[in-house]
Amino acid sequence: MQKKGFIENINFQYNFRGENRIQTFDSLFLKPEMFRDANFGAQHSIPISTNFKLLNYLSVSANANYQENWVFKTFERSYDQENRVVEIDTIDGFDSFRTYNFSTSMGTTIYGMKNFGDDKKIQAIRHVMRPSISYNINPGFDQYYDQYEIIDELDPTRVQVVDYTRFQGSLFGAPGQRFSSSIGLSVSNTLEVKVRDKDSTATEAKKIKLLNNFSVSTAYNLAADSLSLSPISMRGSIPVVENKLDINFGANLDIYALDNNNRRVDKLNINNGGSLFRMTSANVSFGYSLSSKDFDGNGENKDELDNETFRNGGRPDDLFGKSTNIDGEIYNEEDDVFDKQEDKKEK
Repeated sequence: MQKKGFIENINFQYNFRGENRIQTFDSLFLKPEMFRDANFGAQHSIPISTNFKLLNYLSVSANANYQENWVFKTFERSYDQENRVVEIDTIDGFDSFRTYNFSTSMGTTIYGMKNFGDDKKIQAIRHVMRPSISYNINPGFDQYYDQYEIIDELDPTRVQVVDYTRFQGSLFGAPGQRFSSSIGLSVSNTLEVKVRDKDSTATEAKKIKLLNNFSVSTAYNLAADSLSLSPISMRGSIPVVENKLDINFGANLDIYALDNNNRRVDKLNINNGGSLFRMTSANVSFGYSLSSKDFDGNGENKDELDNETFRNGGRPDDLFGKSTNIDGEIYNEEDDVFDKQEDKKEK
């Protein structure tokens, strides 16, 4: 089957949403006053996405979204210096604002396997690593913002400038003012072994997962002038009893130090007399899965129903089709990567 490229995989959509909100009292129901304060508008969104292979080993995806909002009621703000209050004037009439953003990601899968021989108790060990890098940009839409001034009552030379947008409080919210541009990094790891089955009558080796989806991720904010690196997040699980008991763990590590008020400062923790990382949170949990099959001695339909989708409350069949992995191949829980890799060697 021929693989599709950047152009062939483009997914283009158009979404329209119209809304009319009315907030009233029962005494005004179906009276002209009921519709006087009606808030109505329309929202158009066009998401575009694509994915493709780069150099045969890298999976790339890109997403962009354009959104246009039409409203018929906005709110101008000003400051009444005499009464020291913010005055809000409702402006009836058509107005609109447009926003857009872009994101892309690239990842691959790296397999590492060591064979020890079929006569060994531990026959093979496999490490699967999935590194990825992403980029996100959200422009700041300053063109939709205005300002008003607040003069200090005691010191007229002190003036506070407040930014506001007339779309604040409108039907679809307000456009963002803050520009953001960040790079995300993550790597996920899985560790498995193939061991000789204790059952002497077994013809095939047993596969045991030692570490499941151990991931490390962080992000770097290119638009920030300080504290650019986000805390490093670590997550994973250790299977204890196959398909039954898992120990889940997680932690957040920060490279920045704290001041005397326990606030993050733009200074490395190691340069502040501490360690390389400062642990901000950690957790450990476990879950045990029980089903009626555990109390059924005959074990009928075990192969058909003992899969992750069914254990999590889903359907045991493929009503919506099979999912695909990062390489675009159909994923099946019963597929044995050990055996696949050995088959490739024989070929």
